[in-house]
Amino acid sequence: MASDPEGIVDTMRELARLDPVELGLQAVLDQIVQAATICCGSTGGVGLVLLGPDDQLHYLAVADQRRSLLGGTKLPDDEGPSVEAFVQDEPVSSGDLGAEGRWPAFRQLVIAAGIRAWLSVPVRQRHGPIGALDFAHTDPQAWPPQDLATSSAFARLIMVTLELAAARQQEGLTPELQFAVQHDARVEQARGVLMERERVDEEAASTLLHKQAQIEDRPLRAIAERILARVRR
Repeated sequence: MASDPEGIVDTMRELARLDPVELGLQAVLDQIVQAATICCGSTGGVGLVLLGPDDQLHYLAVADQRRSLLGGTKLPDDEGPSVEAFVQDEPVSSGDLGAEGRWPAFRQLVIAAGIRAWLSVPVRQRHGPIGALDFAHTDPQAWPPQDLATSSAFARLIMVTLELAAARQQEGLTPELQFAVQHDARVEQARGVLMERERVDEEAASTLLHKQAQIEDRPLRAIAERILARVRR
């Protein structure tokens, strides 16, 4: 990645000033992803995936033509570093996908597109990830700590932008973006249902939610939605 910390900070300050309501949220997300590609020297591009109503991760913003084949689609066989970063709530990387033993379907797709190294960092709200931000290189190379710091900073900027747009113009968001930014609110509602139904405190209700998500190996939001759907019925 690029080694100009001051330049990256200046760029992120400019991006933080963009108004997602005035300019449109999708346009601002596209600008952030494009800037991340340039600032981080990501020769294979940068992509933003967010959890959708179908409990799958979908690309909503992609920079670099080599990765356009992924734009707007589900991840192959629901596998890969993006999925792991989202599920594990921690960065996942590979310095050489050609020598990688994980994610066979994913590797086949991205290597065919000319990508050899990959880093995914979670995009998260208070109650957990709502997606991941992906960085790719066309040549094998390691991911040093400064790469992780920069990529995580862009992920936080995306989350701040999403929350600002949701607070100011909820009705103007696409269904996919509405679903993503409402993550914390829906989890809070489900926790309240559990507190009342099971007669437990907030901490115990949160523990129940997280344990069920782990048992089923599903996103926390999916467990929350199921609880809320039962209440509606």
